[in-house]
Amino acid sequence: MDNLTNSIDQVVQENVLPHEWSKEVLAELKNLEVKNNKRADLRKIPFVTIDGKDARDFDDAVFCELNKDGFNLQVAIADVAEIVKQDSFIDKEALLRGTSIYFPKRVIPMLPEEISNNLCSLIPSEDRNVLVCKINYNKEGEINSYEFSEAVINSHKRFTYNEVEFIKQNKDINLSAEILRSLDALEKLTKKLLYNRSKRYALEIESSEPTLSFGSDGNISKILVPKRLFAHQMIEEAMISANICAAKFIKKYFGFGVYRIHEEPECLKLESLKKFFSLKGFSTNSHSSPLEMINSFIKHVNKDEKNKIMNVLILQSLKRACYSTKDIGHFGLQLKEYSHFTSPIRRYPDLISHRLIKNVLNKKQLAYKQDDLEMTLNNLSELEQRAERSSRQVIQRLICHYLEGSIGEEFTSIVVGIAEFGLFCEIENHFISGLVHVSDLSRDRYIFDKEANILKGKRTGRTFRIGQKIDVQLANVIPEERKIVLVPK
Repeated sequence: MDNLTNSIDQVVQENVLPHEWSKEVLAELKNLEVKNNKRADLRKIPFVTIDGKDARDFDDAVFCELNKDGFNLQVAIADVAEIVKQDSFIDKEALLRGTSIYFPKRVIPMLPEEISNNLCSLIPSEDRNVLVCKINYNKEGEINSYEFSEAVINSHKRFTYNEVEFIKQNKDINLSAEILRSLDALEKLTKKLLYNRSKRYALEIESSEPTLSFGSDGNISKILVPKRLFAHQMIEEAMISANICAAKFIKKYFGFGVYRIHEEPECLKLESLKKFFSLKGFSTNSHSSPLEMINSFIKHVNKDEKNKIMNVLILQSLKRACYSTKDIGHFGLQLKEYSHFTSPIRRYPDLISHRLIKNVLNKKQLAYKQDDLEMTLNNLSELEQRAERSSRQVIQRLICHYLEGSIGEEFTSIVVGIAEFGLFCEIENHFISGLVHVSDLSRDRYIFDKEANILKGKRTGRTFRIGQKIDVQLANVIPEERKIVLVPK
Protein backbone atom coordinates (compact mmCIF):
# COMPACT_ATOMS: atom_id res chain seq x y z
CA MET A 1 0.00 0.00 0.00
CA ASP A 2 1.11 3.58 -0.66
CA ASN A 3 1.68 6.22 2.00
CA LEU A 4 -1.71 7.86 1.41
CA THR A 5 -3.65 4.62 1.92
CA ASN A 6 -1.53 3.65 4.94
CA SER A 7 -1.96 7.09 6.51
CA ILE A 8 -5.74 7.08 6.16
CA ASP A 9 -6.08 3.48 7.38
CA GLN A 10 -4.00 4.25 10.47
CA VAL A 11 -6.05 7.33 11.37
CA VAL A 12 -9.38 5.52 10.78
CA GLN A 13 -8.25 2.79 13.18
CA GLU A 14 -6.70 5.19 15.69
CA ASN A 15 -9.84 7.34 15.98
CA VAL A 16 -12.28 4.42 15.65
CA LEU A 17 -14.04 6.08 12.72
CA PRO A 18 -17.18 4.29 11.49
CA HIS A 19 -16.63 3.79 7.77
CA GLU A 20 -18.67 0.79 6.67
CA TRP A 21 -22.42 0.51 6.07
CA SER A 22 -24.44 -2.06 8.02
CA LYS A 23 -26.70 -4.53 6.23
CA GLU A 24 -29.70 -2.65 7.68
CA VAL A 25 -28.51 0.61 6.08
CA LEU A 26 -27.90 -1.14 2.74
CA ALA A 27 -31.36 -2.72 2.89
CA GLU A 28 -33.00 0.68 3.52
CA LEU A 29 -31.09 2.20 0.62
CA LYS A 30 -32.83 -0.18 -1.81
CA ASN A 31 -36.27 1.03 -0.74
CA LEU A 32 -35.75 4.80 -0.74
CA GLU A 33 -38.45 6.84 -2.43
CA VAL A 34 -38.17 10.33 -3.88
CA LYS A 35 -41.52 12.15 -4.04
CA ASN A 36 -42.14 15.50 -5.75
CA ASN A 37 -45.71 16.13 -4.60
CA LYS A 38 -46.88 19.46 -3.10
CA ARG A 39 -43.74 21.33 -4.07
CA ALA A 40 -43.18 24.62 -5.84
CA ASP A 41 -41.91 23.95 -9.36
CA LEU A 42 -38.78 26.09 -9.80
CA ARG A 43 -37.19 24.01 -12.55
CA LYS A 44 -37.22 26.86 -15.07
CA ILE A 45 -35.25 29.16 -12.75
CA PRO A 46 -31.56 28.96 -13.75
CA PHE A 47 -30.12 27.76 -10.45
CA VAL A 48 -26.41 26.87 -10.63
CA THR A 49 -23.99 25.12 -8.29
CA ILE A 50 -20.52 26.56 -7.56
CA ASP A 51 -18.03 24.23 -5.84
CA GLY A 52 -14.45 23.02 -5.88
CA LYS A 53 -13.37 21.01 -8.93
CA ASP A 54 -13.19 17.75 -6.92
CA ALA A 55 -16.63 18.13 -5.28
CA ARG A 56 -19.05 15.22 -5.69
CA ASP A 57 -21.90 16.15 -3.34
CA PHE A 58 -23.59 19.34 -4.50
CA ASP A 59 -25.88 20.39 -1.69
CA ASP A 60 -26.44 24.06 -2.57
CA ALA A 61 -27.50 25.98 -5.67
CA VAL A 62 -28.06 29.71 -6.08
CA PHE A 63 -29.99 32.18 -8.21
CA CYS A 64 -29.83 35.96 -7.81
CA GLU A 65 -31.79 38.87 -9.30
CA LEU A 66 -31.15 42.59 -9.22
CA ASN A 67 -34.29 44.77 -9.05
CA LYS A 68 -35.16 48.42 -8.50
CA ASP A 69 -35.42 47.92 -4.70
CA GLY A 70 -32.33 45.76 -4.19
CA PHE A 71 -31.68 42.05 -4.62
CA ASN A 72 -33.57 38.75 -4.49
CA LEU A 73 -31.41 35.71 -3.68
CA GLN A 74 -32.67 32.14 -3.71
CA VAL A 75 -30.50 29.56 -1.95
CA ALA A 76 -31.67 26.01 -2.73
CA ILE A 77 -30.41 23.29 -0.41
CA ALA A 78 -30.74 19.54 -1.01
CA ASP A 79 -33.81 18.25 0.86
CA VAL A 80 -32.07 15.39 2.62
CA ALA A 81 -34.76 15.24 5.34
CA GLU A 82 -37.31 14.18 2.72
CA ILE A 83 -35.31 11.01 2.03
CA VAL A 84 -33.54 10.32 5.34
CA LYS A 85 -36.34 9.77 7.84
CA GLN A 86 -35.72 10.40 11.52
CA ASP A 87 -34.76 7.25 13.50
CA SER A 88 -34.28 5.16 10.35
CA PHE A 89 -31.12 3.03 10.19
CA ILE A 90 -29.58 5.50 7.73
CA ASP A 91 -30.39 8.37 10.10
CA LYS A 92 -28.95 6.60 13.15
CA GLU A 93 -25.72 5.91 11.26
CA ALA A 94 -25.53 9.54 10.13
CA LEU A 95 -25.99 10.69 13.73
CA LEU A 96 -23.24 8.28 14.81
CA ARG A 97 -20.85 9.83 12.25
CA GLY A 98 -21.99 13.41 12.76
CA THR A 99 -20.18 14.74 9.70
CA SER A 100 -18.41 13.66 6.55
CA ILE A 101 -14.64 13.40 7.00
CA TYR A 102 -12.44 14.66 4.18
CA PHE A 103 -9.02 13.18 3.45
CA PRO A 104 -6.86 13.71 0.37
CA LYS A 105 -8.51 11.74 -2.46
CA ARG A 106 -10.96 10.02 -0.07
CA VAL A 107 -14.08 10.87 1.91
CA ILE A 108 -15.80 9.00 4.72
CA PRO A 109 -19.31 10.31 4.03
CA MET A 110 -21.98 10.91 6.66
CA LEU A 111 -24.58 9.46 4.29
CA PRO A 112 -24.24 6.62 1.77
CA GLU A 113 -22.95 7.72 -1.65
CA GLU A 114 -26.25 6.76 -3.28
CA ILE A 115 -27.78 9.64 -1.30
CA SER A 116 -24.87 12.10 -1.05
CA ASN A 117 -23.59 11.80 -4.63
CA ASN A 118 -26.83 10.91 -6.42
CA LEU A 119 -30.34 11.13 -4.98
CA CYS A 120 -29.79 14.36 -3.04
CA SER A 121 -26.89 15.88 -4.95
CA LEU A 122 -27.94 18.85 -7.11
CA ILE A 123 -26.51 17.34 -10.28
CA PRO A 124 -26.98 19.44 -13.45
CA SER A 125 -30.03 18.64 -15.61
CA GLU A 126 -31.62 16.44 -12.93
CA ASP A 127 -34.81 17.20 -10.99
CA ARG A 128 -34.02 17.44 -7.29
CA ASN A 129 -36.04 18.17 -4.17
CA VAL A 130 -34.79 21.19 -2.23
CA LEU A 131 -35.56 23.44 0.68
CA VAL A 132 -35.34 27.01 -0.63
CA CYS A 133 -34.53 30.11 1.35
CA LYS A 134 -35.67 33.15 -0.65
CA ILE A 135 -34.09 36.34 0.68
CA ASN A 136 -35.03 39.90 -0.19
CA TYR A 137 -32.32 42.54 0.39
CA ASN A 138 -32.45 46.31 0.10
CA LYS A 139 -29.97 48.21 -2.07
CA GLU A 140 -27.42 48.20 0.78
CA GLY A 141 -27.45 44.40 1.04
CA GLU A 142 -29.43 44.30 4.31
CA ILE A 143 -32.05 41.57 4.69
CA ASN A 144 -35.58 42.95 4.43
CA SER A 145 -37.46 39.65 4.46
CA TYR A 146 -37.10 35.94 3.81
CA GLU A 147 -39.23 32.85 3.32
CA PHE A 148 -38.65 29.10 3.25
CA SER A 149 -40.40 26.67 0.95
CA GLU A 150 -40.16 23.12 -0.36
CA ALA A 151 -39.50 23.02 -4.09
CA VAL A 152 -38.11 21.04 -6.99
CA ILE A 153 -35.30 22.52 -9.09
CA ASN A 154 -33.21 21.43 -12.03
CA SER A 155 -29.65 22.80 -11.81
CA HIS A 156 -28.83 24.52 -15.11
CA LYS A 157 -25.04 24.41 -14.70
CA ARG A 158 -22.27 23.05 -12.45
CA PHE A 159 -19.50 25.62 -12.03
CA THR A 160 -16.15 25.44 -10.29
CA TYR A 161 -14.85 28.47 -8.40
CA ASN A 162 -12.16 28.98 -11.03
CA GLU A 163 -14.73 28.95 -13.82
CA VAL A 164 -16.84 31.61 -12.10
CA GLU A 165 -13.73 33.70 -11.59
CA PHE A 166 -12.95 33.39 -15.30
CA ILE A 167 -16.52 34.34 -16.26
CA LYS A 168 -16.35 37.34 -13.92
CA GLN A 169 -13.32 38.56 -15.85
CA ASN A 170 -14.35 37.53 -19.37
CA LYS A 171 -18.16 37.26 -19.46
CA ASP A 172 -18.37 33.85 -21.16
CA ILE A 173 -20.61 34.26 -24.22
CA ASN A 174 -21.44 30.53 -24.33
CA LEU A 175 -23.68 30.88 -21.28
CA SER A 176 -27.32 31.87 -21.32
CA ALA A 177 -28.11 35.53 -20.64
CA GLU A 178 -30.14 34.49 -17.56
CA ILE A 179 -27.20 32.70 -15.94
CA LEU A 180 -24.85 35.59 -16.70
CA ARG A 181 -27.34 38.07 -15.18
CA SER A 182 -27.68 35.90 -12.08
CA LEU A 183 -23.91 35.64 -11.58
CA ASP A 184 -23.54 39.38 -12.17
CA ALA A 185 -26.26 40.16 -9.61
CA LEU A 186 -24.65 37.76 -7.10
CA GLU A 187 -21.29 39.48 -7.62
CA LYS A 188 -22.86 42.90 -6.91
CA LEU A 189 -24.71 41.57 -3.86
CA THR A 190 -21.55 39.92 -2.51
CA LYS A 191 -19.70 43.24 -2.62
CA LYS A 192 -22.49 44.78 -0.51
CA LEU A 193 -22.43 41.85 1.94
CA LEU A 194 -18.64 42.00 2.29
CA TYR A 195 -18.87 45.74 3.00
CA ASN A 196 -21.49 45.04 5.68
CA ARG A 197 -19.26 42.31 7.09
CA SER A 198 -16.37 44.78 7.43
CA LYS A 199 -18.73 47.34 9.06
CA ARG A 200 -19.61 44.88 11.83
CA TYR A 201 -15.88 44.06 12.25
CA ALA A 202 -16.19 40.33 11.64
CA LEU A 203 -12.81 38.63 12.05
CA GLU A 204 -10.87 38.00 8.83
CA ILE A 205 -8.20 35.50 9.84
CA GLU A 206 -6.56 34.00 6.76
CA SER A 207 -6.43 30.22 6.85
CA SER A 208 -3.13 28.55 6.09
CA GLU A 209 -4.51 25.05 5.54
CA PRO A 210 -2.35 23.35 2.92
CA THR A 211 -3.51 21.55 -0.19
CA LEU A 212 -1.46 18.50 -1.10
CA SER A 213 -0.63 17.58 -4.68
CA PHE A 214 0.16 13.89 -5.31
CA GLY A 215 2.28 12.01 -7.79
CA SER A 216 1.27 8.71 -9.41
CA ASP A 217 2.96 6.79 -6.55
CA GLY A 218 0.56 8.24 -3.94
CA ASN A 219 3.25 10.44 -2.40
CA ILE A 220 3.15 14.22 -2.05
CA SER A 221 4.70 16.08 -4.96
CA LYS A 222 3.86 19.61 -3.74
CA ILE A 223 2.49 21.44 -0.70
CA LEU A 224 0.37 24.41 -1.74
CA VAL A 225 -1.71 27.12 -0.10
CA PRO A 226 -4.94 27.42 -2.07
CA LYS A 227 -5.72 30.88 -3.38
CA ARG A 228 -8.91 32.40 -2.00
CA LEU A 229 -11.02 33.72 -4.87
CA PHE A 230 -13.88 36.19 -4.97
CA ALA A 231 -16.02 33.28 -6.23
CA HIS A 232 -15.49 31.56 -2.86
CA GLN A 233 -16.83 34.65 -1.13
CA MET A 234 -19.86 34.78 -3.43
CA ILE A 235 -20.99 31.37 -2.17
CA GLU A 236 -19.84 31.89 1.43
CA GLU A 237 -21.80 35.12 1.83
CA ALA A 238 -24.90 33.58 0.21
CA MET A 239 -24.70 30.65 2.64
CA ILE A 240 -24.15 32.95 5.64
CA SER A 241 -27.32 34.85 4.70
CA ALA A 242 -29.32 31.61 4.46
CA ASN A 243 -27.92 30.45 7.80
CA ILE A 244 -28.94 33.74 9.45
CA CYS A 245 -32.49 33.34 8.10
CA ALA A 246 -32.65 29.71 9.28
CA ALA A 247 -31.62 30.76 12.80
CA LYS A 248 -34.30 33.48 12.90
CA PHE A 249 -36.99 31.22 11.43
CA ILE A 250 -36.41 28.34 13.87
CA LYS A 251 -36.23 30.67 16.88
CA LYS A 252 -39.48 32.37 15.85
CA TYR A 253 -41.40 29.10 15.90
CA PHE A 254 -39.64 27.09 18.59
CA GLY A 255 -37.99 29.62 20.91
CA PHE A 256 -34.63 27.85 20.50
CA GLY A 257 -32.51 26.75 17.57
CA VAL A 258 -29.61 24.80 16.12
CA TYR A 259 -27.13 27.60 16.58
CA ARG A 260 -23.54 27.70 15.47
CA ILE A 261 -22.06 29.63 18.39
CA HIS A 262 -18.65 31.18 18.95
CA GLU A 263 -18.02 32.69 22.38
CA GLU A 264 -15.76 35.62 23.20
CA PRO A 265 -12.14 34.68 24.03
CA GLU A 266 -11.07 34.30 27.66
CA CYS A 267 -9.40 37.28 29.36
CA LEU A 268 -6.23 35.30 30.15
CA LYS A 269 -5.78 34.25 26.51
CA LEU A 270 -6.31 37.85 25.39
CA GLU A 271 -3.78 39.18 27.89
CA SER A 272 -1.24 36.60 26.73
CA LEU A 273 -1.84 37.62 23.09
CA LYS A 274 -1.61 41.30 24.01
CA LYS A 275 1.71 40.69 25.75
CA PHE A 276 3.05 38.79 22.73
CA PHE A 277 2.26 41.61 20.30
CA SER A 278 3.57 44.19 22.77
CA LEU A 279 6.93 42.39 22.78
CA LYS A 280 6.82 42.52 18.98
CA GLY A 281 6.55 46.30 19.23
CA PHE A 282 2.82 46.51 18.56
CA SER A 283 0.60 47.75 21.37
CA THR A 284 -3.15 48.35 21.55
CA ASN A 285 -5.36 50.75 23.43
CA SER A 286 -5.84 49.46 26.98
CA HIS A 287 -9.58 50.23 26.70
CA SER A 288 -10.04 48.28 23.47
CA SER A 289 -12.81 45.68 23.40
CA PRO A 290 -11.80 42.04 22.68
CA LEU A 291 -13.11 42.50 19.13
CA GLU A 292 -11.15 45.73 18.51
CA MET A 293 -8.01 44.20 19.98
CA ILE A 294 -8.08 41.02 17.90
CA ASN A 295 -8.94 42.93 14.72
CA SER A 296 -5.96 45.24 15.31
CA PHE A 297 -3.69 42.20 15.70
CA ILE A 298 -5.04 40.64 12.47
CA LYS A 299 -4.55 43.90 10.59
CA HIS A 300 -0.97 44.16 11.88
CA VAL A 301 -0.15 40.56 10.95
CA ASN A 302 -1.63 40.81 7.44
CA LYS A 303 0.50 43.86 6.55
CA ASP A 304 3.54 41.64 6.07
CA GLU A 305 3.47 38.30 4.24
CA LYS A 306 6.25 37.03 6.55
CA ASN A 307 3.99 37.48 9.59
CA LYS A 308 1.05 35.47 8.26
CA ILE A 309 2.00 32.48 10.42
CA MET A 310 1.09 34.59 13.45
CA ASN A 311 -2.55 34.17 12.43
CA VAL A 312 -2.16 30.69 13.96
CA LEU A 313 -1.36 32.29 17.31
CA ILE A 314 -4.43 34.51 17.09
CA LEU A 315 -6.58 31.48 16.28
CA GLN A 316 -5.14 29.64 19.29
CA SER A 317 -6.37 32.45 21.56
CA LEU A 318 -9.97 32.08 20.34
CA LYS A 319 -12.55 29.60 21.56
CA ARG A 320 -13.79 26.86 19.26
CA ALA A 321 -17.08 27.34 17.47
CA CYS A 322 -19.63 24.67 18.40
CA TYR A 323 -23.35 23.84 18.34
CA SER A 324 -25.98 24.79 20.90
CA THR A 325 -29.72 25.43 21.26
CA LYS A 326 -28.87 28.72 23.02
CA ASP A 327 -28.35 31.87 20.93
CA ILE A 328 -25.07 33.03 22.46
CA GLY A 329 -24.06 34.56 19.13
CA HIS A 330 -21.05 34.14 16.86
CA PHE A 331 -18.05 36.24 17.91
CA GLY A 332 -16.00 35.59 14.77
CA LEU A 333 -18.76 36.52 12.34
CA GLN A 334 -20.19 39.16 14.71
CA LEU A 335 -23.71 37.81 14.34
CA LYS A 336 -26.37 37.58 17.05
CA GLU A 337 -28.11 34.58 15.51
CA TYR A 338 -26.44 32.10 13.22
CA SER A 339 -27.32 28.52 12.33
CA HIS A 340 -26.02 25.76 10.11
CA PHE A 341 -28.57 24.94 7.42
CA THR A 342 -26.73 24.80 4.10
CA SER A 343 -24.90 21.41 4.19
CA PRO A 344 -27.31 18.63 5.27
CA ILE A 345 -25.52 16.09 3.04
CA ARG A 346 -22.34 16.34 5.11
CA ARG A 347 -23.32 17.85 8.52
CA TYR A 348 -25.94 16.39 10.83
CA PRO A 349 -26.79 19.68 12.63
CA ASP A 350 -27.91 21.06 9.24
CA LEU A 351 -30.19 18.05 8.82
CA ILE A 352 -31.78 18.85 12.20
CA SER A 353 -32.31 22.46 11.07
CA HIS A 354 -34.06 21.18 7.94
CA ARG A 355 -36.37 18.94 9.96
CA LEU A 356 -37.36 21.79 12.27
CA ILE A 357 -38.09 24.09 9.32
CA LYS A 358 -40.05 21.39 7.48
CA ASN A 359 -42.07 20.71 10.65
CA VAL A 360 -43.27 24.32 10.49
CA LEU A 361 -43.91 24.29 6.72
CA ASN A 362 -45.90 21.05 6.97
CA LYS A 363 -47.61 21.97 10.27
CA LYS A 364 -46.24 18.90 12.04
CA GLN A 365 -45.62 18.47 15.74
CA LEU A 366 -42.16 19.18 17.11
CA ALA A 367 -40.06 16.02 17.37
CA TYR A 368 -37.32 17.59 19.52
CA LYS A 369 -37.16 18.70 23.15
CA GLN A 370 -34.62 21.44 23.82
CA ASP A 371 -32.74 19.58 26.59
CA ASP A 372 -32.43 16.43 24.47
CA LEU A 373 -31.39 18.48 21.46
CA GLU A 374 -28.74 20.30 23.51
CA MET A 375 -27.18 16.94 24.45
CA THR A 376 -27.26 15.84 20.81
CA LEU A 377 -25.60 19.08 19.66
CA ASN A 378 -22.88 18.73 22.34
CA ASN A 379 -22.13 15.27 20.99
CA LEU A 380 -22.12 16.55 17.39
CA SER A 381 -19.61 19.25 18.36
CA GLU A 382 -17.32 16.52 19.67
CA LEU A 383 -17.74 14.47 16.48
CA GLU A 384 -16.84 17.54 14.45
CA GLN A 385 -13.63 17.88 16.48
CA ARG A 386 -12.87 14.20 15.87
CA ALA A 387 -13.31 14.73 12.12
CA GLU A 388 -11.03 17.79 12.09
CA ARG A 389 -8.41 15.98 14.17
CA SER A 390 -8.52 12.93 11.88
CA SER A 391 -8.10 15.01 8.72
CA ARG A 392 -5.21 16.91 10.29
CA GLN A 393 -3.49 13.70 11.40
CA VAL A 394 -3.54 12.29 7.86
CA ILE A 395 -2.06 15.52 6.48
CA GLN A 396 0.63 15.51 9.19
CA ARG A 397 1.69 11.94 8.48
CA LEU A 398 1.84 12.58 4.74
CA ILE A 399 3.99 15.69 5.26
CA CYS A 400 6.26 13.60 7.52
CA HIS A 401 6.71 11.13 4.67
CA TYR A 402 7.40 14.06 2.35
CA LEU A 403 10.16 15.28 4.69
CA GLU A 404 11.86 11.90 5.06
CA GLY A 405 14.12 12.75 2.13
CA SER A 406 15.16 16.04 3.74
CA ILE A 407 16.74 14.73 6.96
CA GLY A 408 19.88 16.75 7.65
CA GLU A 409 18.64 19.81 5.76
CA GLU A 410 18.23 23.24 7.34
CA PHE A 411 14.95 25.18 7.54
CA THR A 412 13.59 28.40 8.94
CA SER A 413 10.96 27.80 11.61
CA ILE A 414 8.79 29.78 13.99
CA VAL A 415 8.02 28.90 17.61
CA VAL A 416 4.28 28.08 17.86
CA GLY A 417 4.25 26.32 21.24
CA ILE A 418 6.33 26.12 24.41
CA ALA A 419 6.52 23.40 27.06
CA GLU A 420 8.81 22.51 29.92
CA PHE A 421 10.58 19.96 27.70
CA GLY A 422 11.14 22.18 24.66
CA LEU A 423 9.85 24.25 21.76
CA PHE A 424 7.32 23.33 19.09
CA CYS A 425 8.50 24.97 15.88
CA GLU A 426 6.56 25.11 12.62
CA ILE A 427 8.74 24.58 9.57
CA GLU A 428 8.29 27.42 7.10
CA ASN A 429 6.13 26.52 4.07
CA HIS A 430 5.56 22.97 5.34
CA PHE A 431 2.62 23.51 7.74
CA ILE A 432 3.89 21.08 10.34
CA SER A 433 5.68 21.57 13.62
CA GLY A 434 8.49 19.58 15.18
CA LEU A 435 10.05 19.49 18.62
CA VAL A 436 13.29 21.18 19.59
CA HIS A 437 14.05 19.41 22.86
CA VAL A 438 15.25 21.57 25.74
CA SER A 439 18.41 19.43 25.99
CA ASP A 440 19.39 20.50 22.45
CA LEU A 441 19.26 24.22 23.23
CA SER A 442 22.57 26.07 23.80
CA ARG A 443 24.63 25.24 26.89
CA ASP A 444 22.39 26.44 29.64
CA ARG A 445 19.59 25.24 31.88
CA TYR A 446 16.27 26.49 30.53
CA ILE A 447 13.38 27.11 32.91
CA PHE A 448 9.76 27.17 31.73
CA ASP A 449 7.90 30.24 32.93
CA LYS A 450 4.28 29.12 32.57
CA GLU A 451 2.75 32.53 33.28
CA ALA A 452 4.91 34.33 30.69
CA ASN A 453 4.87 31.25 28.40
CA ILE A 454 8.62 31.43 27.77
CA LEU A 455 11.72 29.28 28.15
CA LYS A 456 14.52 31.25 29.80
CA GLY A 457 18.17 30.32 30.25
CA LYS A 458 19.17 30.38 33.92
CA ARG A 459 22.78 31.44 33.24
CA THR A 460 22.59 33.42 29.99
CA GLY A 461 19.08 34.83 30.34
CA ARG A 462 18.42 33.89 26.72
CA THR A 463 14.68 33.70 26.14
CA PHE A 464 12.56 31.73 23.70
CA ARG A 465 8.98 32.86 23.13
CA ILE A 466 6.09 32.21 20.72
CA GLY A 467 6.48 33.90 17.34
CA GLN A 468 10.27 33.81 17.45
CA LYS A 469 12.08 32.63 14.32
CA ILE A 470 14.70 29.90 14.70
CA ASP A 471 16.94 28.24 12.11
CA VAL A 472 16.72 24.50 12.62
CA GLN A 473 18.05 21.28 11.16
CA LEU A 474 15.75 18.33 10.50
CA ALA A 475 17.25 15.58 12.69
CA ASN A 476 14.65 12.81 12.35
CA VAL A 477 11.16 12.03 11.07
CA ILE A 478 8.84 9.30 12.41
CA PRO A 479 5.78 9.30 10.08
CA GLU A 480 3.87 6.55 11.95
CA GLU A 481 3.92 8.73 15.09
CA ARG A 482 3.57 11.99 13.14
CA LYS A 483 6.72 13.24 14.89
CA ILE A 484 9.49 15.50 13.68
CA VAL A 485 12.72 16.06 15.61
CA LEU A 486 14.51 19.39 15.11
CA VAL A 487 17.77 20.73 16.45
CA PRO A 488 18.67 24.44 16.51
CA LYS A 489 21.45 25.74 14.22
